[in-house]
Amino acid sequence: MGSGIGLIYGRNVVREALRGRRQVFTLLIASGEPGDELERSLSDWCSEMRRAMPPVDRISEGELNARLKTAEHQDIAAVVDAYPYVEAEEMLKTHSLLMALDSVQDPHNLGAIIRTAEGAGAGVLIPRHRAAEVTGAVAKASAGATEHAAVGQVRNLADFLKDAKKAGFWIYGATAGAQNIYTGQDYRYPTIFVVGSEGSGLGRRVVSVCDVMVQVPLLGRMGSLNVSVSAGILLYEAVRQRGASVAGGESVMATGDGS
Repeated sequence: MGSGIGLIYGRNVVREALRGRRQVFTLLIASGEPGDELERSLSDWCSEMRRAMPPVDRISEGELNARLKTAEHQDIAAVVDAYPYVEAEEMLKTHSLLMALDSVQDPHNLGAIIRTAEGAGAGVLIPRHRAAEVTGAVAKASAGATEHAAVGQVRNLADFLKDAKKAGFWIYGATAGAQNIYTGQDYRYPTIFVVGSEGSGLGRRVVSVCDVMVQVPLLGRMGSLNVSVSAGILLYEAVRQRGASVAGGESVMATGDGS
């Protein structure tokens, strides 16, 4: 569980936080007519959702930009609890499908992976060091999925994967050039996919722990896929094999950006 105070921003992110796990202390809404309309619509939304509307602090757009260090806030931010990471050991008990990230440092990639994993009913594991953590930028990139997803931090990823194998999980590392195509494996058993950093891929110690190395075949001229795209392909192959049962219900096709 995290400690301290955090800032999140973006309309969907704030809405998801209001119906998520974190306490929302204050809403920061830009002054002016767009902010007036936003405050009214959010008040109506809270009433419909039977959620209490937190206190609102109206500040200038410039001050909002300065506090968030970005202009991508859509006129709203929120002061919230620090991100509530789930204990990694607990995730082994509550999830049969996990995505582990080896030193993924780009917040947009982390946010995109969390969004896809939450949709697939999977948990996400990230190292505590030399990797992106859940910040306001990651929450925005996830379109608010961070507020519902199970995300855990581990001190040492290779050691965690060893413990997961003892708990009955199969570990599949994804890397270009692997001998096995990702569709040729059985993911109906407790499964952890491991994807590597944007530049150097999987570390050697992490590779040594994996049971099987798999690749997503590339038929064009590019040598690799974005790590978030690879993660999505792997997760939804597991969902397909499991008949969408990992998501806890019927298969639903979702469209739209929603950020």
